[in-house]
Amino acid sequence: MPLTSGIPQLSYVAEGKGPLVIMLHGLLMEGKSWFENGFSSVFSPFSHVVCPDLLGHGESEKSRVEELYTQQNQALSIVKIMDDLGYEKASVIGYSSGAWVGLGLLNHYSERLNSIVLGGWDFMNGLPDTPEGKLSFDMFMSYARCTAPELTSGISMEAQESARCFFNELRKYRRTKESLFPNKTPILIWGGASDPYYASMVETAQQHGLSMITGKGDHLSELSNPNKSSIHEILRFIESHEPSKSPVTFSSKYKSQ
Repeated sequence: MPLTSGIPQLSYVAEGKGPLVIMLHGLLMEGKSWFENGFSSVFSPFSHVVCPDLLGHGESEKSRVEELYTQQNQALSIVKIMDDLGYEKASVIGYSSGAWVGLGLLNHYSERLNSIVLGGWDFMNGLPDTPEGKLSFDMFMSYARCTAPELTSGISMEAQESARCFFNELRKYRRTKESLFPNKTPILIWGGASDPYYASMVETAQQHGLSMITGKGDHLSELSNPNKSSIHEILRFIESHEPSKSPVTFSSKYKSQ
């Protein structure tokens, strides 16, 4: 699998030619999730689809340097993929923790986005609260082992500790007026009707006047087994905001960061 330049190194899978579309997976998943769920095969005839393993996942670097996992630094790692591939802009689809990374792109690198689709994230509250406070990583892993063993059965200790670093940054999410949709980048919200975050996503879309599409799934199945109609709606949204059909090679001011 190709690796990005610089630090941290991210691995990614890719196919197709044309405008760049980057797909960002959820916690404990990998870039190949977008190949397995049918998204890539729908987009790749029209776009250059790139699906990275986010930091600490798959074949990407599994650092325990917590600073690398901040929202801004993870967003920068996605910008560096654009730089490596010679694209000035990309359309981005982020789901769950991938949507959290997408929010980082919106807040810090919006000029690099044609459009963005954000799914499976509670924009109002971030991770859920428990009687002991915000959901902890150990609680999350215990729940995941029971409800999604396919995501946890083969996880190594190294990968688990990297996921902990990632999760600890997710726990810090706090909605502020300044950090939620601060610019005019075209945004589409995507959620499954049975997702516990669904009501919050609807409220967010209504408050900010954003378009939203609703699938039939819960938090996990909406990504692992999405409706074909949802995939095609997302495709139409992204295509409607693509200014060109070819990559643009350029010298980026972010290249050396």
